[in-house]
Amino acid sequence: MNDKAPFNLWDAQERQYRSLTRDELQWIRTNFGDGEIVTSGWFMCIETANPPQPVPLTVGCMPVMFTGIGELVLEPIPSFPFPNPRVPDPCPTIHWPVMTFPTSEQNVALLTALEPIANVRAIFYMPHWTIVELEYGDGRVYKPKSLPGTVGGRTTLYHHAEAPFYDSMKNMTRARRIDPTQHSTAGIGPMPQDDQNYFRQSSHLSPGCRLECGHGIPGSQNEGVNAATSAGIKLRHFDGQEVLTVAHHGFLISKEVYHPYAGEDKIGDVIDTRPELDIALVKLTSAAARKFTNACYFQAETPRMLLEGFKIKSGTWSEVDGMSSGLVSLLAYGKHYFKPKRPAGHPAVEIKEWRADSVNAIFGAVNNTICEGMCGAPIVQCETGGVGGFFHLSDGLNCFTAHLDDLVAEGWQLA
Repeated sequence: MNDKAPFNLWDAQERQYRSLTRDELQWIRTNFGDGEIVTSGWFMCIETANPPQPVPLTVGCMPVMFTGIGELVLEPIPSFPFPNPRVPDPCPTIHWPVMTFPTSEQNVALLTALEPIANVRAIFYMPHWTIVELEYGDGRVYKPKSLPGTVGGRTTLYHHAEAPFYDSMKNMTRARRIDPTQHSTAGIGPMPQDDQNYFRQSSHLSPGCRLECGHGIPGSQNEGVNAATSAGIKLRHFDGQEVLTVAHHGFLISKEVYHPYAGEDKIGDVIDTRPELDIALVKLTSAAARKFTNACYFQAETPRMLLEGFKIKSGTWSEVDGMSSGLVSLLAYGKHYFKPKRPAGHPAVEIKEWRADSVNAIFGAVNNTICEGMCGAPIVQCETGGVGGFFHLSDGLNCFTAHLDDLVAEGWQLA
């Protein structure tokens, strides 16, 4: 979209991006200024004092991020000195193509091969290398250059700290030319939000609408407290039951769901939860059930189906349109598997049962405040209309999306 470059950096046969030629570099400088240009294996960062309008998502088909002068975005890399290319690959027979993710079976085989030499708590599959997050506080000590620098044929790096890898990278998020928190709308606080009452003023309710939980119990410390998030999608179970998905963490104080504010129109009640997915299931009132439709999603791609994790491919674009954000584009570039925590004395969860997330780069004018309001909104693939997850964990630059395999296995599909 809006990519006016007269060249294509993607090599479809080799499934990878090539380097810029001198003429192509000159074209970028002519069009975007003389700031620094950095290209990774999968994205480009261009410094510019005058970002193009409208902002393209790609240049020469390579995903691009435009930043202010002196604000280059570098790909996060662990700094721990454990990898050693001379240590033998523990699983040399496992291979998957560049710019793709391993299968679930390959992931299990790789983590099983690492078990004798490292206590892994999470793993990130990036476009060109792998990041292994080691368990912290278990008494294990790893010496410099003691772990394989290649695992499954991929360069492998290690993170060993109390804070998870991406939590430690939050200070790398870039400054914004537009700070959404500086735009105040009367009556709804210091961030722009769509507060239209679609229940009363429109023919339908849809994904992305503003929702609030009911107020806390009178007399409690939560009295008068509520949280604003975005509506998800309407689902139908094979037994005929229909529900609306919402962000679980937004409805911890009360199970009552209102639109757009608590105290206005109650549209349903939370009847079930999936905390591991940050999803709550809402039984809509009969009037809201008649009005809610998945057939439109503001400016974003219309949701058409639920996607299982293996159908989310590296390099695929998705869209989300929450009540606080407007249209935001996401690029799936990593896959994250991590070990669920268990109480002391309980057996560890089998590797095949580890939770799986997609790692998405965010392209749009958002910050952490805006992201809070986007929570619960569906993330919809541009090409298929498939819902790969719901917006949740974000640091303003990346977001993590829990795979929906369990919902599909339970028999839920779009209504």
